[in-house]
Amino acid sequence: MPYADHTYYTQSYLGRRIKEEETFLMYAERASEYIDMVTFDRLSGGVPEELAEKVQKCCCAIAEALADYADYSGSTPTGSGKASETIGKYSVSYTAAAQTISGLLYGTSAGLQDYLRSICIRYLGGTRLMYRGCGDVCQ
Repeated sequence: MPYADHTYYTQSYLGRRIKEEETFLMYAERASEYIDMVTFDRLSGGVPEELAEKVQKCCCAIAEALADYADYSGSTPTGSGKASETIGKYSVSYTAAAQTISGLLYGTSAGLQDYLRSICIRYLGGTRLMYRGCGDVCQ
């Protein structure tokens, strides 16, 4: 079950990118799976009330990133940066939008995974959910 629904996305997060509820739910489900992975399933028993807003915002931001990636990762280079161009026997290749965004963030073409991780760090970085160790988080 996704951590955010379309109502939260449009009314609280103020998202406008994903119009259809069914499409949003598909991306939110994938986003929730990604959140579970980077938080080591610490939210599988339920989201603590004090973290609910951050987790929902993170879910919405990742859903939008996945939608953008799906739109721009096809053969259409719209919105993507040119990776290379050859003049003899003309050849052009483009980077995916997520690679372009990641390149802006990190100065490299690190790709979608780094971009999604940076979103998680923005929303969940101070919550200790992404902490790899155990300590008091693993109670």
